[in-house]
Amino acid sequence: MPSGPAPHFVGRERELGEMLEALDRARLAVPGLILVDGPQGIGKTALANHFVARAGEGLKVLRASGDEAEMTLPYGVLEQLTGIAASRVEPLAMGSTVLDLLGDLQELGPVVLVVDDVQWVDRLSLQALTFVLRRLRRDKVLTVLTTRDADSPWLPESLRRVLHDSGVCRLTLDGFGNGELDCLCGLLGLARPRPVAAERLLAHTRGNPLHTLALLEELPVQAINNMGSSLPAPRSYALLTLGQLARCGEPVRLLVQAVSVLGMSTSLRNAAALAEVADPLAAFDEAAAAGLLELQPGQTSSLLIGFPHPLVRATVYDDLGAGRRVLLHLRAAELVTSAHHRLVHRVAAAVGPDPQLAAELTEYARAEATNDLWSGAADHLLQAAYLSDTPAVRGRLLAETLGAFLLDGRIDEAKRVNDLIPADAEPAIRSYAAGHLAAVAGQVAEGESLLTEAWAGLDPAAHPVIAWRTAQQLAMLSLMQARGRDSAEWAGRALGIAADRPATDLTDFTRLTALCVCGAPDEALATTGNGLDYLLGRGLVRTCVDDLAGALEDLRGVVNACRNQSIPFQVLATAILGQAEFRAGQWDDALLHTGIAASLADDAEQAWIAPICHALAALVPAARGDWDQAEEHLLAGQKQLAHGGGVAARTHLAYSRAELAAAQSDHHGVLAALQPLLEFALHDIVHEPGVVIWHDLLADALIALGACDRAQVVLDRQQSLAAARNRVSVLTVVARSSGNLHAARHRSSAAESAFLAGMDHSARVEAPFVRAKLCLHYGAFLRRTGRRAAAVVQLRAAQAILTGLRAVPYLNRCEQELSAAGQPSGQRRDPRLGALTPQELAVTQLVIKGMTNRQVATKLVLSVKTIEYHLGNAYAKLDVTSRTGLTAKLAEMRLESVRSGP
Repeated sequence: MPSGPAPHFVGRERELGEMLEALDRARLAVPGLILVDGPQGIGKTALANHFVARAGEGLKVLRASGDEAEMTLPYGVLEQLTGIAASRVEPLAMGSTVLDLLGDLQELGPVVLVVDDVQWVDRLSLQALTFVLRRLRRDKVLTVLTTRDADSPWLPESLRRVLHDSGVCRLTLDGFGNGELDCLCGLLGLARPRPVAAERLLAHTRGNPLHTLALLEELPVQAINNMGSSLPAPRSYALLTLGQLARCGEPVRLLVQAVSVLGMSTSLRNAAALAEVADPLAAFDEAAAAGLLELQPGQTSSLLIGFPHPLVRATVYDDLGAGRRVLLHLRAAELVTSAHHRLVHRVAAAVGPDPQLAAELTEYARAEATNDLWSGAADHLLQAAYLSDTPAVRGRLLAETLGAFLLDGRIDEAKRVNDLIPADAEPAIRSYAAGHLAAVAGQVAEGESLLTEAWAGLDPAAHPVIAWRTAQQLAMLSLMQARGRDSAEWAGRALGIAADRPATDLTDFTRLTALCVCGAPDEALATTGNGLDYLLGRGLVRTCVDDLAGALEDLRGVVNACRNQSIPFQVLATAILGQAEFRAGQWDDALLHTGIAASLADDAEQAWIAPICHALAALVPAARGDWDQAEEHLLAGQKQLAHGGGVAARTHLAYSRAELAAAQSDHHGVLAALQPLLEFALHDIVHEPGVVIWHDLLADALIALGACDRAQVVLDRQQSLAAARNRVSVLTVVARSSGNLHAARHRSSAAESAFLAGMDHSARVEAPFVRAKLCLHYGAFLRRTGRRAAAVVQLRAAQAILTGLRAVPYLNRCEQELSAAGQPSGQRRDPRLGALTPQELAVTQLVIKGMTNRQVATKLVLSVKTIEYHLGNAYAKLDVTSRTGLTAKLAEMRLESVRSGP
């Protein structure tokens, strides 16, 4: 780290002051993010360097910079930043690893992350970095990012959202003023232009430090002061750099040219080998003295050298003749050891179509796709398309590129690629590309029409990758639109194509889920398969058919094993596990997993599944009376529907909205939430028993509002379907609502029979919340018919379950019924436990299970410092000082007891 401020840095005192204040806050465990943006040459890197120099001792500084030549290198920048090599790891897993590293480094003092030229950072590093930034809550970490454009379409949407958050310190740099120009001239020993000439110079360059400095150094002061002649255009670094290079000896020129071919920085050993210079150290010293090269930070067995500014490299590289450039790249391809860099150099050396190189790039890209490295796959497929020699091959490769861009979340780039597909490419290829784009954009009818048209014209043997993606998209599209049998058939077609697919491409999952939602779960469970994709599908089917123990076994195994799998797979697996845990009454775990799934879906821009994740994440807060948290998830899910969605997403959101209204005793709200579902003509997902269980909520609301005949129609239909499918959980809730319906019609005998039937059904499935509501309603019926003793038995049973679930609104109703029956509630509530936030409760739940802070951080996808912060707050609120004391206190207070009501 530099020992003091840079000698030629001037101005920016306001910006430096804000950065130093942010660092002071970071020292107090209030993490910060500083975004420095502005055009090339405005001084972003200089400001970051000067800040680090002024920051003082006791800091750990991690630095990295993007490189336009290495934007397709997986985790290239993150490896610079942390020293961790992870080309085959998913961004979320890599982000968790970085969080762990930051947690360790903070033990020695504050950590400053500096990433220059974010616009040139590889996409996997950006995704992992975004994941980290969103999870720094109580950490001694300050992040400084510099970029030309914070709104660049290259940046992931999730990172752009982070950069535009109100808590970000955004420093948009503008040009020099007269004061800074005077200071700069004094520091450099340059003659100061006259005031009027200085104003003209600054107006001419718009105060850009890079261009201003270039003119100050290239033009005599007399020329600047001569108001009778016009100033030349800023020549930037081009002439200056080439002039410096021309004055160097041949070994220096050869070395600098070699480095420009190898990138912004490289090892001296590699540069010397490519340049074929006998004394590379002497050549480097001369280049450094001329300001052409400099030593780079890094821990390797060889000296790292590089350019002081990207413009220097660009000038040298662009000045190479075409023949020299091709020769150097070909030699570099033989010199480097990485397959990735070999391909980079061979592509740079290509002078026209090269079918052999295109084929190698395609093979490399498909291997990346198999490992879910979609960013690199897309870029390499695009290069292969440019090197192909026929419109047919180019069109196919561009279509594959488009699909990879879409899977990587780069929709704007996918649209641009679609425009590049040749007009004379195969019609089926063009239909696939347009259909995939339409599907992602939420244009369901158009997408399905185009993809069906593409399938009709495709030869799977000739185009296996395009055919597989077409069938898979149609399978998922059909599923999201609640057409299960169609989805299963398309998934079967996709599975039958001999194409290299990602390890977890969700085709098995789609097939099993599709069979389940169209009323054929037995057929789904009868299919054989292996791997995480199959187990995920089986886990969801088991959830829907009430085999909750089997579902939890499958899904926990999948979630524990899928940390390095594709992002969509991780999101789905975590969400589906949370759904099963909600039904099984394991609400603390359900709250964790559905919340994590919703967060990951937002971070990874998985708009197609995010509404369902948020809908599931709202269920536990709604039932516990955490209205604000539930509402936040529902609004987030509704907002995501703007990206597409479909019947499945709308069904889940409507159900969760109805659960919230039901918990609030808002019968009109229940009807309003579920009304859209009554308008769907489709059966699958919407009305299939066990998939989304909402009909009892509708019936209860109708009964409460006096619409008993309508409730009867709803219940009769679900009763018939559930009996035919032997769906015990649905039979239980239908029996409960039927009991309420008969009671409202003053048919006591029929009501009693319905409630007792519900009890019989409930004994066959371990669904605590379903059982508790049944006992609550049955107890209320018994009290109202004068059988208080029997009522108290049912109400006490409901009370015990609801206490364990901490279902505050329902427990309050239960206690009201008990009070009306002449019984005290029997609950001992501690206000301190009710004072814990949901985050503090989640942390304490895991801590008393014996997890370390690091394990809790990994489970909740947060940093260790954030866990320490929440745990410290819980200690203070519960008046304990240790984990042992926490466990004893919660045992004493019966952690399973209910939190205070809202």
